[in-house]
Amino acid sequence: MRFITSIFLGSSFVFVALFLLYSCSDSSNELKRITDLSRDTRIYEDTVIEEDFVEYEDITDLSIVDDVVSTDIEDTYIKDIITVDDSYSFDIADAGTVETIEDIYQADIHYVEDIVDIGVYDVSDIVDTYQCTNLCQKDEKRCKDSNTLEICADSNADGCYEYVFFKNCENGCANNDCLPSQCDDVQLTDPDPNIPSESSGGKYETTRVNGFNDDYLYNVSNYTKVGVRREWGGSVIFFGLVGDGKPGINPSNTIDANDTGREVQVAFYDPDRAMQNCAYNASCATTPSSCQNSITFLGWDPVQGGNRCNVGSGVESVSYSGGVLSVSTIPLFWNPDWDRSDCDSSGCNDPNRRGRKSDVRVTQRIRYITQHVIEIDYTVENLSDLEHRATYQEMPTMYTSNGKNGTQDLYKLFDSQGNVVRIDVPAGGDGFYYKNFQSPDGWVAMQNGDVNYGVGIYYENKVKDFQGWQLRSLPFNNVRALFNFGIPARGNVRARAYLSLGNYDTIKAEFTSLDSKLGPFGSFDVPANDSKVSGDTTIYGWALDNKGVSSVYAVIDGKITAPLTYGTSRPDVCKVWPGYNGCSTDKVGFSGSYDFSKLSKCPHLIEVYAVDGDNNIRRIGSKRVYVE
Repeated sequence: MRFITSIFLGSSFVFVALFLLYSCSDSSNELKRITDLSRDTRIYEDTVIEEDFVEYEDITDLSIVDDVVSTDIEDTYIKDIITVDDSYSFDIADAGTVETIEDIYQADIHYVEDIVDIGVYDVSDIVDTYQCTNLCQKDEKRCKDSNTLEICADSNADGCYEYVFFKNCENGCANNDCLPSQCDDVQLTDPDPNIPSESSGGKYETTRVNGFNDDYLYNVSNYTKVGVRREWGGSVIFFGLVGDGKPGINPSNTIDANDTGREVQVAFYDPDRAMQNCAYNASCATTPSSCQNSITFLGWDPVQGGNRCNVGSGVESVSYSGGVLSVSTIPLFWNPDWDRSDCDSSGCNDPNRRGRKSDVRVTQRIRYITQHVIEIDYTVENLSDLEHRATYQEMPTMYTSNGKNGTQDLYKLFDSQGNVVRIDVPAGGDGFYYKNFQSPDGWVAMQNGDVNYGVGIYYENKVKDFQGWQLRSLPFNNVRALFNFGIPARGNVRARAYLSLGNYDTIKAEFTSLDSKLGPFGSFDVPANDSKVSGDTTIYGWALDNKGVSSVYAVIDGKITAPLTYGTSRPDVCKVWPGYNGCSTDKVGFSGSYDFSKLSKCPHLIEVYAVDGDNNIRRIGSKRVYVE
């Protein structure tokens, strides 16, 4: 409620203007107790106030009143005069005479349109109203208390716009007028991982056994371990049980690891440079090679482990931090003679050619997800200006143990539905057999004859086409996804795969759980971090998921949500992360905008979240911006 009281003292005229907005709920706009009416009224002298309301509570001492006062009040009412020291005689027009007044309350509302120049005591346009006159609209600002600015939501609980002088909201940054000292500190938030790790507390060790330097990462309960070999490009040479606790490889190993070409590793191809004798001029797609159809004469083919001469690729670096084992290597070309114009294959005997390095770099990061599951994250960097057209790549391929050195012979291949895949198609003159098949859920498993031990591989982009290879006389067991992508000149390609240890049922359970928990990931590209923004500002980036992204939204300062549109074209993203849902049309981008003119001139935090079909929600990035 608002009210006005006029007091006449003798022949002199003193006007007191008290105005109040009655809130539909408890008001938080309390001002200081008025102890000197003449002083406080002068605060508002020469001020024009239009629909500005201040709530005055508990007027306890009208100290300028000493004796009985006769006051003429016309069409005005008194509210909340809590204490009156003496007796007063009031002549109230149209209401008779009231003597010895204490705690006078009148429950009417008076709407002050214009209080003009209080210094000359002129009041006009007093109109009654019985409703909240200023509803709080979305994103409008108001003073919540004497020093806190509030931004209105879609619907405020009290329904009324508690509108006060913004100048009284001392630290609220009203009207975008913040000083640096009045701004909150804004810290960036890290992106969430696409799936949480088991723990960073597992043991890490480096061993030297049988002349090799191997690095091992243990799961947190010390039940399983995974190992990589430095001499062989950091490729995975062990995944099995800890066993008796001795360092190095033991018979529980599920990985082949018998030479530089048979581990869990990556290898790459180029359809225009597929074989020796045509790779040198990139004519293999149109003019077949005249060399023998054998892996001896493969063309452009960097292999992480090493080459056909059994020379290992070595590593650039190995590091361990926060539960992640990282390795960087430049793989060797499988065939050191790959770009000869003839069919000479003497490169392994030439010390200048037998260790020929390729023109790509591979960075591999390994961490535990559960005690049965590890994640392998790959980044392939093209160091040359040569673009390699799309074809089936090994990213990665998995060679499983073959019974040597006391290991299990993991030759039985199963798809994700539990069907046995028979590898029975002759591959050519080397005695190998292969089989192309589909696995609907993006993973396969290799098991021993009793189907009670083995290893599985899951590709995060859920590639469904696979290829198995065997040569039982060695034996030789291999499976890989038919993962189709190219390698841009000076560009990067990334992928993630997961290995699971155990019998078929264990692997199925682990991969089913993994499949449902993998969350969206991506990049928040625009605006740039620490950039200046004003008005409608574009928010732009991309997001991917193993099953597909259902929605994307931004959160401003942890409380304002701005929906974004998902499905804009981003062909650049799918060149880096090929095979994911949405990459068939490249529509994996998101975009939208937010009007930052509604916010104060302070730093603000923008966080972008993506949601997938399993309702996994991941923060994929954050930016700090400054409003101009």
